[in-house]
Amino acid sequence: MKHHFLKIVILSVVLSFFGCAERLDISGNERILVKGKVVDDNGNPLQNINVRTSAVYKTLASTQSDAEGNFEFTSLNANDNPLFVNVNITEVFGSETDNPDYASKVYSSGVANRDLLIDLGTITLNGLGSFSLFLKNQSGDENFLNYTLSYTSNICNLPIQANDNDFCELDQIESNSFGPTSENRTINRESILGSVAVFEYKLNNEPTQTIEIPVTNPPTNYVFEY
Repeated sequence: MKHHFLKIVILSVVLSFFGCAERLDISGNERILVKGKVVDDNGNPLQNINVRTSAVYKTLASTQSDAEGNFEFTSLNANDNPLFVNVNITEVFGSETDNPDYASKVYSSGVANRDLLIDLGTITLNGLGSFSLFLKNQSGDENFLNYTLSYTSNICNLPIQANDNDFCELDQIESNSFGPTSENRTINRESILGSVAVFEYKLNNEPTQTIEIPVTNPPTNYVFEY
């Protein structure tokens, strides 16, 4: 009997531990006001764009932008966790866009939010574009190529207090090395329309060179021969 009781106690402690790891504290029942306006890159209002507040992967409140692109709603606050305002993001893990014609933005408080009013001002959602980079190995050359490719994902992460600075960082970075016998490679990536991908390379350990590849729709096709 004691043996079974001990098992139950241990199981309870383990479950309690994992529960606390993703615990959402809304015990204060505190409400905050969230508002803003969603437009496209030409300044035209975007209607029916989903806006959600969330914390610890749980939705706190949601709404949609109206015909003028405006939204305003009351949300619970996350007392001990960072607060997120997800614009044009699906509810599943916040990793996919709701409206596939536009990129998304995620605003984060960084630490537990203490503001009762979150005014995001005008939120510009760019369209989605892409680029294609073809790395072509020239037959007969004995070149070695080292490169880093940086670009912006279709989800732009920003602080809630962005102060009208909505610059999206080059948050996707990949590197690789090719030698004289390497096969040709094509890299296709989706990004924010109007941004650029940065291709930095060294050929045979010479000084680093940089090429900017525009993100367009239809995609920019860039060929790099080495």
